[in-house]
Amino acid sequence: MAKKRLFCMLLCALLTAGTLLSCSESATTENTDAAVSGAENATAEVAVTEEETVPEETERPKAEDTLTIKDFGGRDYRMISTNQDSRHVDILAEEMTGATLNDLVFARNSRVSELYNVKMSAEQTDYGSINNMVKADAQAGDMSYELYLSNYTAHPMGTGGYLYNFYDLPGVDLKQVWWDQDEVADMTVQGNLFLAIGDISPTELLTSECMLFNKNLFDDNGMTYPYEDALNGTWTYDKYQVLADGKTTDLNGDGEIKVEDDLFSLTCWSDYPTALLYGAGGDFSEFDDAGNVVLKLDQEKAVDIYNKIYAALIGTNANYETAQHERSFKVFEEGRAYFCGITFQKIETFLREMEYDFGVLPNPKFDESQERYSTCVSGAGSMVIVPKSCTDTEYVGTMLEAMAALSYDMITPDLIDVLASTKNVRDPESSEIVQMIIRSRNFDTARMHDIQVDQYVVTLLSSASTDVASHFAKNEKVWNKTLDRLNDNYAKNNENP
Repeated sequence: MAKKRLFCMLLCALLTAGTLLSCSESATTENTDAAVSGAENATAEVAVTEEETVPEETERPKAEDTLTIKDFGGRDYRMISTNQDSRHVDILAEEMTGATLNDLVFARNSRVSELYNVKMSAEQTDYGSINNMVKADAQAGDMSYELYLSNYTAHPMGTGGYLYNFYDLPGVDLKQVWWDQDEVADMTVQGNLFLAIGDISPTELLTSECMLFNKNLFDDNGMTYPYEDALNGTWTYDKYQVLADGKTTDLNGDGEIKVEDDLFSLTCWSDYPTALLYGAGGDFSEFDDAGNVVLKLDQEKAVDIYNKIYAALIGTNANYETAQHERSFKVFEEGRAYFCGITFQKIETFLREMEYDFGVLPNPKFDESQERYSTCVSGAGSMVIVPKSCTDTEYVGTMLEAMAALSYDMITPDLIDVLASTKNVRDPESSEIVQMIIRSRNFDTARMHDIQVDQYVVTLLSSASTDVASHFAKNEKVWNKTLDRLNDNYAKNNENP
């Protein structure tokens, strides 16, 4: 699987841009030899060096300078996005409201409108309606909008021949850092990319999964915050387990552990085990020489990762919530969990009024030999799609590039600051860790195409089973057949462009 580096360069540049560099005077001490000098007391000769020359900071490149500006004569630019978890904020901002992300989006839209002389309008609906609309447009040879933002559920439309290949869309430069290079590398199959992610969708960054910890509970129990391990790349399952073991407590003494009453090692929603799986280095696909997706199944590793997830959730009697989504976070908000599995976006949604202090951590590595943290990205994150019937590819492509590039200039730097500096991220260590998490996002091709291999964790946890081998033996044939159909559909698209 191709390593994803270019987007990391973007974020590193963002982190560097606001950093002040300074050099301090240095001193070297040379002691004179009393015996040689004959002096009664040895003296220290302090040599102060001249201040080192500080190299000038490299200015963050301005994406707007790469654009070919065109006057579209007041033409309409119609946009629609999914309203799931308020992700319509990517495009919908009718006026300045004082809300940071809304105002950033409003400013970007205004700049795009000014540069290209277009009339921008935005709507929202559920992703299912958007997918159906794009399919209908493709069949009718029409376009209801110039920009559609859906999510990973649109992939079958790509392989079904309803979506435009981004590599063929004029004006879109997928090598630019404002298109997520991680996603481009992992989601390009046989030369086709049907869904694109990048700065055009600021809330997509917010779908990154992370772990929170309650500082007050740590303080009350004399526990050291795990920041040093997190920042050193040594935050692992074993270290998490040491902190979480024995923490679930029957607070009211009724002899039962109840979600409404008691204290938990960790609280999370039902999809969080998938984040733990990818955090521990789970990845189930790669490409062969022909560009086909093939399964990469290391059953021994899959068993080892699952055992650690099982210990973290079942072994510590965590609140692994499968019934009420909001309640999984309410437990943490009320100060009744040491740890919480969550996405950045849900921090703002569910923990806005939390009175207890908390810190941010990456999801733990499998062990210290794991090269880097691996951030699972929710499949519900916004993705751009274009109907195969696109009636004006130059206009659509030009405007997509402009929206993404100007988001890179006008939203992403401040969005990183928003993630790292709001009241929700309450200390410098968490700020740095937020940036580490965003730099290490993972797009497993099999998962993003819904092959379902990663679901073994959720499936087995639902029955508290540890029989990974049987699950793989039962499903591997189905997974491979599904993947064969996927590759065949991509091939048919190439035969009938």
